[in-house]
Amino acid sequence: MKKIGILLFTILILSCSSDDSSENSNQSQNGFTYNGTFYEVKTVYINDENTINSNPSDIGFSLINKTSAEINSGNDLTNVATLYFDFNAVNVEQTTYTNILDYNGKINANRTSGSITGGTEILSDNQTTLQANNISVTINNITSTTVNFTFSFTRTDGQTISGQYNGTYLTL
Repeated sequence: MKKIGILLFTILILSCSSDDSSENSNQSQNGFTYNGTFYEVKTVYINDENTINSNPSDIGFSLINKTSAEINSGNDLTNVATLYFDFNAVNVEQTTYTNILDYNGKINANRTSGSITGGTEILSDNQTTLQANNISVTINNITSTTVNFTFSFTRTDGQTISGQYNGTYLTL
């Protein structure tokens, strides 16, 4: 009888093991989703155009699916996925930004001689059919080396490009 109790206890403990780690890793993956496909983001650059005084300036976020080593290698790259947006502010703050006028995104592009070419444009403030009418970028946390943010761009045709990033960033 004692062996059956130990066996049942062991089965109970093993059956209660958590699958949360794999679920959480999927939820915390850095990148964006477009048309049902997830594009991983490996590198984020943040560029503040004015760090000299407290006048507002464009603060740009560049997301790319390549590592900084790949980007800085000088080699041509294929299957590049990028997303860029900027907003006017003095500093990046923990808040939600909705007044974003400059943005663009591409998938399946190439980087040749330092320029992104080809591919499919999925988001553009300059192309009427790819413009977003609902934009939200929420900065959850930012330090001198890390940033945690979520974003969503809903185009006028209803297509949404959304995602998140939580990790280190580089400055330009």
